Amino acid sequence: MSDDISPDLEWRAEMLEALASGDVSRSTRALLSLTYNDPDRAWMEDLLMEQLREGNDPQLRMLAVTCMGHLGRLHGTVSARLLAFLNGLLDDPVLGGTAEDAIGDIGDFATVI
Repeated sequence: MSDDISPDLEWRAEMLEALASGDVSRSTRALLSLTYNDPDRAWMEDLLMEQLREGNDPQLRMLAVTCMGHLGRLHGTVSARLLAFLNGLLDDPVLGGTAEDAIGDIGDFATVI
């Protein structure tokens, strides 16, 4: 997926609405769909990091970390900021293992820019 393709803003708005719905199943499907289909890697990085804020559903938070690794695999690049964010999660007792997996995916499939 190339970062120079404009996203479908109507579709993106629908996915963001689902993500904010409070329905965990609907939110996780939307987050996965955005990760796999939105062409704007930088925007997606911000969205995924935003999902880690306190108070978000633990399942959604863990999925966001997993999606960070997917993003690297799909786009072939991630920002140094995203990698630093993931490194900051390594000592988290809940998210640390998932962050380690995402860092591994990035190391295997992506260039850090």
